[in-house]
Amino acid sequence: MATSVLRFLPWPVPAESQAPRPAQLLAEFADLMHFYRAELTSFRPANYAAIQQKTPTQAAQIDGLISALLLLDGLLTARSDSAAERPLRLPQAELAEYKVTPTHFTQQTVDFAWRRLCERYVRRCRDLLQAAAPLGKPWLRGMRYRLTIARAEQVLRQIQVDPTVAYQGATKRAWVDELTASARIAWRTLTGRR
Repeated sequence: MATSVLRFLPWPVPAESQAPRPAQLLAEFADLMHFYRAELTSFRPANYAAIQQKTPTQAAQIDGLISALLLLDGLLTARSDSAAERPLRLPQAELAEYKVTPTHFTQQTVDFAWRRLCERYVRRCRDLLQAAAPLGKPWLRGMRYRLTIARAEQVLRQIQVDPTVAYQGATKRAWVDELTASARIAWRTLTGRR
């Protein structure tokens, strides 16, 4: 069964919070991030206010983790949004810069333009995940954050290897993926790597 990458979050996410959609086309990347910033409250954990009051740095890292998954979700749902004639969660300026057209989504074209766009989003998501990595530092308490980051990394790795994965929409949730992510986390925990 397909599932949104937003389900990777280590706390329950209400069903109505899934896949926020902008009302109109987003011109620049700054507009996209402004849109996501307004949506963060729907995805934050229930104890976010207490976390923000006690450790604002951790609250910012949680927001970064959510933002990374929102960016990834926007890329993965671009084809279905285009087919349903909804505004994409990809900035128009970047689509024009990379010469990605609506034909890319209808024909699932994987060319140099699509690869470059996917690579840019993979890099952005990885940067945000790296910034959120200190959430996984406490050995047992951080395990759920490490699992979220590892599962998101698996999807990013799949897109990097085969950009057609980005056209397929939500990811397939397989026990093998969770087992692989858990093995990576165990290795990082035992070796002390983040």
